[in-house]
Amino acid sequence: MAIDHWTTTPTLRGERVLLRPTVLADVDGLARAYDVETTRYFLYGSQSGPPTEESVAEALASDRQVLTQVEAGTGEIVGTTSIYNMSELHRRVTVGYTWLSARVRGSAINSESKLLLFDHCFERLGAVRVELNVDEKNERSRRAVQAIGATEEGALRRHARRTDGSWRTTIVYSVIDQEWPQVRARLVERINRRTR
Repeated sequence: MAIDHWTTTPTLRGERVLLRPTVLADVDGLARAYDVETTRYFLYGSQSGPPTEESVAEALASDRQVLTQVEAGTGEIVGTTSIYNMSELHRRVTVGYTWLSARVRGSAINSESKLLLFDHCFERLGAVRVELNVDEKNERSRRAVQAIGATEEGALRRHARRTDGSWRTTIVYSVIDQEWPQVRARLVERINRRTR
């Protein structure tokens, strides 16, 4: 029987990172990888705090495809990411709810994770648009998204509450299918640069 990739959470293997469907048993590894900085700019709610059985169960019960990020060399859980707001009809998806442990932040793991996710979205799903939403105050993430060649499309003002209760402006970025070959080349270049 053929796999319906639009409804089945994928397993994506790279040289440095494995992205696999999250299971409830991942909670301890996710809790070890977590620090306050990882979700500083997340929206108000259970996903913005330290991972617990309740918050992981809530994520798994949502309409997101939730993935655990595992460092390939050590087998250690180093973070999480998700594919969500999926529309097979319109062939668009959003990638987000992403965080990595401090130990691997800024390494090639994040770039390889994005490469694996975008390859999955564009090549396997046949998506024409992948969207990323970033808090306007999250300068590090905004620089990273811009560095791979995603296009800034605009700002959603007072879009959602942050964990501290303040109102967030969300900056919307996208990569579309015609841009994917160039963006892919930039991601590969970033991975190579960070592993030299």
